[in-house]
Amino acid sequence: MHSKLSRRKPLAGAVAALAVVTALASCGTGVSSDANSADKTTGGGVAAQRAGEQLEALYGSGTYQEPASDGPKGQKGYDVALVIAGVQTPTGTKVAEAAQEATKVLGWGLSIYDGQYNPSEYQEGIRQAIVQDVDAIWLYSIDCPLVQTALDEAKKASIPVFSHESADCSDVDPKSESYFERTLPFAEGDFSDWGQGLGEAQAIWLLAKRGDEANIIEVSVPELVVTKAVSVGFNAKMKELCPKCEVTTVEVQTADFGPPLQEKIATALLRNPDANGLALSYDDLATAGGSAAVMKAARNDSLLVVAGTNFAPTMDLIRDDKGLDAGFVYDENYAAWAAVDMINRYFAGAENSPIGGPGLAVVDADHGLAPEGKDWTTNIDFRTAYKNNWGVS
Repeated sequence: MHSKLSRRKPLAGAVAALAVVTALASCGTGVSSDANSADKTTGGGVAAQRAGEQLEALYGSGTYQEPASDGPKGQKGYDVALVIAGVQTPTGTKVAEAAQEATKVLGWGLSIYDGQYNPSEYQEGIRQAIVQDVDAIWLYSIDCPLVQTALDEAKKASIPVFSHESADCSDVDPKSESYFERTLPFAEGDFSDWGQGLGEAQAIWLLAKRGDEANIIEVSVPELVVTKAVSVGFNAKMKELCPKCEVTTVEVQTADFGPPLQEKIATALLRNPDANGLALSYDDLATAGGSAAVMKAARNDSLLVVAGTNFAPTMDLIRDDKGLDAGFVYDENYAAWAAVDMINRYFAGAENSPIGGPGLAVVDADHGLAPEGKDWTTNIDFRTAYKNNWGVS
């Protein structure tokens, strides 16, 4: 067994960071105007009918699939390094916790490196893993072009790299070299297919509610491969179901999260007084300024807001009607366990899973909200399925 990484970034700070992010969502929550309350109603027309039919299939378990019913036994005696883009958001924190849970079941040594949303730190994490000669490097939410130099070094050291919600260099540019040994499959297909599915789900929900009268502000984060795919899927589905509907795209960066993001969205709302919908690429945009901007602008009653809604803070925004109404949900626990299974299959010399278990679903105030204070989770018992395959309890 290889020794664990000696340099680990502490996760304790993630709790405090999460509190800050959550607090941003409650800042500036002015009282919304009752004059526009009638605007927050269901639309009609052909677009609403077609979208409504597709929306029904996204409620409940949505596109999630059961894990494969067979697979190799759990492989013992391995050390894995998980390099996470950052644990300052609920998503990163949840992935770290789920990875610890799943690898502990297999008895693996796991080292977690917090990239702090800084590409130079991502590369440092990969290099630390190389120095310690781990058996595998697991990247979460770190696209290959950002760390290509360090990945070259990992390749020279013959350490396989596995991707979880990360795009390979060849995904971004077909002429580029591939650096990932394996990539986590999704029910939708590959990473880009899944990202487009998230955007399609947002468009379907908004059109089911707004119909032919939809006038949407889309807030996109084009610097990330997955959020760029979300935007592609969103706009394609809007054009498919309602070609005459208006979409105004506002581009932001992860560096904007917090007051700058809130200001950019507030400006977009001011410039688009007739907009009746707002699409945010994923949940962090809601908690890090988006929902607060809606409330402060007194547009909560006239706008339907959709994002991602995995975590308790965003579930509460929907439940309390504070600048968020719906969104796609994604169980990071399931995805992390599926990633561990992907790596275990490699260690065992087996092929990748023949199906993509993790997928997406949609929740709103009337469908599928998690209990108060809880994150959303799929009702598929993936833990038992993987344990049975691995031969552990």
